[in-house]
Amino acid sequence: MKNPPDFLRIVLAFCLATASTAFGQMSGNNTLFNPSGNLSTGAQNGFVGTAGGIFLTTYNDWPNVNWLGYYDKDGDGLANSHVVSLWYSGGQGGDASATPIATVTVPAGTSAPLVNGYRWVELPSTVGLWYGSWYTIAAQTDGVDTWGDLVSGGSSQLTWDAEYVGGNAGWSRAGHYDTLASYPNPPANQTSTDDSIYPVANMAYNLSIIPEPTTLSLAGLGFLGMAAAWRRKRRSF
Repeated sequence: MKNPPDFLRIVLAFCLATASTAFGQMSGNNTLFNPSGNLSTGAQNGFVGTAGGIFLTTYNDWPNVNWLGYYDKDGDGLANSHVVSLWYSGGQGGDASATPIATVTVPAGTSAPLVNGYRWVELPSTVGLWYGSWYTIAAQTDGVDTWGDLVSGGSSQLTWDAEYVGGNAGWSRAGHYDTLASYPNPPANQTSTDDSIYPVANMAYNLSIIPEPTTLSLAGLGFLGMAAAWRRKRRSF
């Protein structure tokens, strides 16, 4: 029996590889924070302006960022697009001297991938952060796409990623907010709750986006159709 041609071996390998992931979901790693509960079931914030938080990076690692995300309450898509930004703040106050280092626009609808309750947009290239330095992340909010209210690590409402904030004390991070007029500067108003953040914006490094089952099925059918066409062509000779 002759061995199958290289093209058919590629098709078979693809089908075997995708069969085990047909029901896979998108997964991620190294997100700035992960809410411990379902934010959509708690109090929702309809603030109009910019909201997020300030944090001090770990002293042990050189963190990286290549995704920024905006919270999608019900996972059914955003009504409007939202700008999400990251600043190097240079100090705990997060004042107007901060330097913007990354900005994306998370589109309305469902085109942006959904991971852990957030719609994500990948940066053009990876951004490296300084260790032991202050950064602010925030999103422009509109009062339409509401989001889970302030969450605190001290109340076990969220888990911080140690590769971003390490073992820094609770005073090293807090929710920030401001009016839209403050943009492009970071929000300067700080909540009185330590170890907290307004969880409307998030950031991540190396999210693993797994295609939805429908996408995999269509790709598999396409390969099989190409294989059938190749066989018909071989018989015609």
